[in-house]
Amino acid sequence: MSIYRSYFLKNNTLISNNVTNNSQNPVTEISYGGFGEIITRFIFDIDFSNLQNRIQKGIINPQRIKKHILHMTNTISYAKEYVGKKSYSQSIDRASNFSLEIFNIKQNWDEGTGYDFIYTTDLSNNVKPQASNWYSATTLSQWENYGAYISGVSEIIGVQRFEKGNEDIHIDITDYVNQRLFGTGLTENVVYSGISYGLGIKYTNDFENLKTYNIQAVAFHAKNTNTWFEPYVETIIDDEISDDRNYFYLDKENDLYLYINVGGFPQDIVVNSVNIYDNEDKLIMTFTGDSVINVSKGVYKVSFFVNSNDYPDGIIFNDVWDLTINGKNSKYFGNFYLIDNSQYININRDNSLVLSNYHFNFWGIGEKEKIRAGNIRKIKINIKEFYPNQNKFIPLDIEYRLYTTIGDKWEIDIIPFTKVNRTNSGYEFDLDTSWLIPQDYYLQLRLRDGYYYEDKKPISFTIVSDNIL
Repeated sequence: MSIYRSYFLKNNTLISNNVTNNSQNPVTEISYGGFGEIITRFIFDIDFSNLQNRIQKGIINPQRIKKHILHMTNTISYAKEYVGKKSYSQSIDRASNFSLEIFNIKQNWDEGTGYDFIYTTDLSNNVKPQASNWYSATTLSQWENYGAYISGVSEIIGVQRFEKGNEDIHIDITDYVNQRLFGTGLTENVVYSGISYGLGIKYTNDFENLKTYNIQAVAFHAKNTNTWFEPYVETIIDDEISDDRNYFYLDKENDLYLYINVGGFPQDIVVNSVNIYDNEDKLIMTFTGDSVINVSKGVYKVSFFVNSNDYPDGIIFNDVWDLTINGKNSKYFGNFYLIDNSQYININRDNSLVLSNYHFNFWGIGEKEKIRAGNIRKIKINIKEFYPNQNKFIPLDIEYRLYTTIGDKWEIDIIPFTKVNRTNSGYEFDLDTSWLIPQDYYLQLRLRDGYYYEDKKPISFTIVSDNIL
C-alpha cells in the first residue's frame, strides 16, 4: 500500500446571519445553539491537481485506488482534559454527543481574507464585510441559499458520530473524489450530481435546530494552521509488491511480477499473455486480459497456485511473457524454483526468525539529509544477518513507517507501518516527498515474525521547500 495526500485549496467558516469572513483563521469552529441560536458551517475545497497529474502520468493506477479519506484534527485531540469543559469564552461549551455531516457545494465561492470569529450581527465595530460569508458566495453573488446548504436538496457525502467531542474527522469520501477525478465513482455509487465547488461540514439538521443556553462548538485545525495538523484527503493505493519469484511455495497462491523500464523510467506496456511451463516444458496455464494485473506504472503481476500432488519441490518452472513495447513485440523469459510448503507452514518453530539477528541499512536516503520537497526517493534496504539461518527460503516481512514529533511526548504517524515491497532483486519502497510539509521526519523499519516485532533504530531527515525549512 502507498498513500498520497491532497491539501485544501481554500476554506472558510460561515456564521449565521453574519457578514464577517474568517477564512485565514488557523482554526474552524463548527457550532449551534446559544442565546442567538447561532450556527456555523465550515466550507472547503481540495486541490486534486497533483493527484490528477500522477494519475495522468501513470504513476498512480486509478484501478488500484482503494479509498479517499477526509482527515481533520480536533484542536483538543491531544488534550483530553478539555473534554466537556468551557471553551475560550464562558458563553461557548465544547460540544459532545453529536453528529456532523458533509455536504456538496454546487456554487462557486471566494475564500476571502478575514481572520476573526464574531458571533454577533452587530457591525458597529466597523468590521468590513468580505465574501464569502453567510449571505455571499463571492463579492458579486449571493448563495442560492444562505449558509451554502439547501435542506433536502444538497447531497450528503458522509456522516460521522462524535461521542466525546475530541475525536478527529475521518470520513470516507471515496465515491465523491472518484466522481471529481474520473467523472464516475469507481464503485459505481455516485453520491452527487453535476459540478462540485467543494464540500461543507455542518451539524445534522436535528442538532442545528436545537435550542441551548450556551453555544455548543467543536473546533478543528484549518488550512492555515502551519502545522502537521493541516487537514487533507488521504488517497490509499493498493500497489504493494510481494514478489514470490524467489519464494515460490507449493500449495499456496504465489505472485510473479514483471518490471518494465524504458530509458531508465517505468513504462506501461501491453502484456498480451503470460504462459507458465513446467519442468518438462509442458504448458500448464495461460494468463491474458484482466488476469494480468497492472499494479503500478511498468509493474505487472500474475497470481497462481501449484499443487504438491501434481509436482514435487526442487524443480524449476518457466514463465514466458509475450509483450508489446512501443509497438514492437517482445518476450521475457523467467524461471522460478518450487519450494516445499513445509518451509511456509511452520509446525515446530524450527523456521522461526531470530529478529534481533538482523541489521538494516538504508540506501537512497542519508541520516540528517536535507531533501527538497518534490523528489521521489527509491529507498533500498541492505540486510545483514549476524547468524545466518540455514533455511534460505524464509522471506522477510519488513514494514516501514514515517513519523514526526511534537516535543518529547507525541509521535505523529505520517505513513503508518506499511509493508516494504519485496521485488525479485531485494527489498525497497518509494518515498514520495511531494506531499510532505517542510519538517523534520523519522524513518523507521521493523521486522515482523507473526505477532512478534523488532523495531529498528530510525534515521532522521528534513524536508525543505525552496531551500527553506
